[in-house]
Amino acid sequence: MRLRDLFAGWWKKREARQHSKRCSRRVKITISSRVMNSASESGDQDHRVYIFFEARTIVGKGGIWDPSTNKYYYIDITGKSLHILTLGATIQKEDFDVGMQVGAMALIEGGCGLVMAVRDGFGIWDFSKKKLELVATPYGVDSGWRMNDGACDSRGRFWAGRLFDTDETKPGQIYRLENDGKTATPVIDGICCTNGVLWSPDNTLMYCGDSTYKKIYVWDYDEESGTPSNKRLLIDTSKIFHGVPDGATIDKEGFLWTCFFDGHKMARISPDGTVDRVYDLPVKRPTQPCWFGDKLDTLLITSASKDVNIANCPESGNILKIHVGVEGQLKAKYKLKTKSGRQPGSP
Repeated sequence: MRLRDLFAGWWKKREARQHSKRCSRRVKITISSRVMNSASESGDQDHRVYIFFEARTIVGKGGIWDPSTNKYYYIDITGKSLHILTLGATIQKEDFDVGMQVGAMALIEGGCGLVMAVRDGFGIWDFSKKKLELVATPYGVDSGWRMNDGACDSRGRFWAGRLFDTDETKPGQIYRLENDGKTATPVIDGICCTNGVLWSPDNTLMYCGDSTYKKIYVWDYDEESGTPSNKRLLIDTSKIFHGVPDGATIDKEGFLWTCFFDGHKMARISPDGTVDRVYDLPVKRPTQPCWFGDKLDTLLITSASKDVNIANCPESGNILKIHVGVEGQLKAKYKLKTKSGRQPGSP
């Protein structure tokens, strides 16, 4: 073997080691082992974990806070249920049986209900009728596929990815529910378990994780047409964390906040794929963070109790609260166009 080849091999291994060190460098936020029971206790500003609500979900997810109504919405995927908390001096809770698994949801602009990614495709939950109407079934009914995570883009189109229920290694598709409320356009292929669908604050980048392979990807994004392109790897989390990347949100600086299911953690990840912070959580299966509070600098985090030893992780299935001191942004709403071209609920 020539000397040049030996040197090239050594240099490649050196670069790989340096990359690994860069990826694993992080600021670890030490969470107090004492879990607070009330957000009004002193210390709410110091990154400690509070129990926001004892939800006791099987697989909680999909949290949305609406400051205009002071309501917090979340789902229990396995429980096939929607839950609405009205916040005030006391918390009032409403529970609804959706009738099928819900993977993600978004508020509909105008206040008439929620758009949902459900087992058979997309549906609309009407607040007045208190029931779900299926509006698009892009892969058929009772096919073995179900919708998993999703979110709305800045133009009010709702995106969600399908997951094969009994084999998460099957490549799925991510669909875009158009504003007509009935057309589901397949856009992205090859993601097995869609989680953490997000857009950068300037709407030029789209993010999505594949929990099956513990990777998070990024695309260039055309906001006008809703077209992602130039897919590339943002971060391979298998080299850094136990557990898999699950639901996520994004802050105003463009950093991702990702929960690690089975990993007891939530991480803040920079737009270049560097891990900026890591939070140790008192639940084994955190599922999704959601921005909350007057300054949007607090996160509410859903979690799962399914297949967890509750004796070891008694807060599993509950909703956690952490003040993180970084400003986030509210989730985009679905802009459902009626035949008249107006938003439901608009004058």
